[in-house]
Amino acid sequence: MSTRYDLPRQSGSNALLRNMLVWGLPILGWAVLVLCFVVFLAPGEEGAASAEAVPAAEQPAAGGAPAPAETPAAPGAPAAPASAEQPKPAASEQPRTAQTAQAALPTAPYDFTGAVSKLGLPKEELCQTGILVDPATRKVLWAKNADKAVPIASMTKMMTLLLTEEDLASGVVSRDTVIRVTKAAYEIGGSQVWLDPRESFPLSELLKAVAIKSANDAAYLVGEYLGRGDIDAFVARMNRRAGELGMKATHFYDPHGLGDDRKRHNTASAHDMVILAEALLAYPEVIKLASTRMDTFRNGKTELKNHNNLVFNRVPGVDGLKTGYTDAAGFCVTITCLRDGRRLLGCVTGYKRPADRDAFCKALLDWGYAH
Repeated sequence: MSTRYDLPRQSGSNALLRNMLVWGLPILGWAVLVLCFVVFLAPGEEGAASAEAVPAAEQPAAGGAPAPAETPAAPGAPAAPASAEQPKPAASEQPRTAQTAQAALPTAPYDFTGAVSKLGLPKEELCQTGILVDPATRKVLWAKNADKAVPIASMTKMMTLLLTEEDLASGVVSRDTVIRVTKAAYEIGGSQVWLDPRESFPLSELLKAVAIKSANDAAYLVGEYLGRGDIDAFVARMNRRAGELGMKATHFYDPHGLGDDRKRHNTASAHDMVILAEALLAYPEVIKLASTRMDTFRNGKTELKNHNNLVFNRVPGVDGLKTGYTDAAGFCVTITCLRDGRRLLGCVTGYKRPADRDAFCKALLDWGYAH
């Protein structure tokens, strides 16, 4: 029998005690080790396995609070169901619109290589600045001082419409949102629908007035509302969005194009305006309104006639987008046109007469589709 333990002399005659000391102590030691392993190590591994088995959205966040429903699941875990308490956007504002908008954003700058600068078309010499592009090929077909910053008048409303559609797509507002007319909107002049502070309108009605009638008061009210009562905040957002889109010659002072209270006028280049037009193509509702010849406002009491004569007179394929006029800007227009599956975008500025502007635009489109 091994005597590796230093046993007391008096226990040597006790076989039972000796066996317990020699064999029992090692067995007890191993039992303690196994118990420590089970108590301290096994729960950690079990907890890790449970974490992999439970979707991330169902795991508790720090502090014991439930994780938000948007928390992405761990790799390999099933997708977490949407929370029943989260409001869903209206059908017209579901991801289809947002995804379409993202897909429609320009993927490359326009290529001016090979662009024609003089066409010899009627009224071309009266154009101050202009451009015609094929967004599918990214080619500039014709350009005249296309990057020069000039006053853009009511073509400004294209940016007001874009920011509104982006807020609609993200669920910030809905087309049914009712907006009360403010005193500031009531005081805006120029082209208008004569808003009165005693009135309220759903956003969808105000957008009709902006896109079809080019109503300055409606554009101001929409911008003021989306700026949470601060028109300067909305204008700052207009300028930020222009920068994000790559509109390098653009600066806004107001949401309608009439000029601010310091007589400053919004400016942009024709190149910038087709960039903005392309972004708006992602929103079918804008094109639907911009291509509407006639509509009504205020429950049929106020007539809305489209200011774009290319739409009103049914020039083939023209479905928008926005005209403009002030003394500083002259008569200008940003055009969208779709013929036989091919879309062209254009902008011309600085005309003294709308008839001359429209005659050149019609000839320009015919030339563009022939090339």
